Amino acid sequence: LMKNGYDLLATDVSPTAINYCKETFPYVSQSFKVFNCLTERINDKFDFIYAISILHMLVLDKDRNLFYQFIYEQLKENGIALICTIGNGYEEWSTDISKAFELQKRTHEVTGEEVHIAGTSCRVVSFDTLSREIDNNNLMLLDSGLTSIEPDFPTIMFVVIKRNSAK
Repeated sequence: LMKNGYDLLATDVSPTAINYCKETFPYVSQSFKVFNCLTERINDKFDFIYAISILHMLVLDKDRNLFYQFIYEQLKENGIALICTIGNGYEEWSTDISKAFELQKRTHEVTGEEVHIAGTSCRVVSFDTLSREIDNNNLMLLDSGLTSIEPDFPTIMFVVIKRNSAK
């Protein structure tokens, strides 16, 4: 997108991820920023926000609401946001956030060897819950469905939303 002249800001809460992007794409390094959308704001509004692998990491309702508030505040009046999150549309579950960084045993998919990785937090909701969250945060659902990001996410949910100016 940047090579085609689009003005883009790519953010992540992880300095490691942002440094990797800056090193990989040095000609647009100014377009990458360490940023926490729950606690920070940008002095700009956007036509389009693409949020992938954020929402399902937020287990607590208050954090999810802060995420939606960020989307609402940072979108231009006619802007839209595309949110992709783990889920199949009907299951609901969450992990215990008190164990988010404990080492967990896993089996490596390719080698079959046992490895230890740091756990993460995760909350998966149904389309019904997702729709309620969107509506409760003064946003309007324009479209929703299932897609995939192969090979790691064979089924993910997506929603397209905008600010709800009717409320």
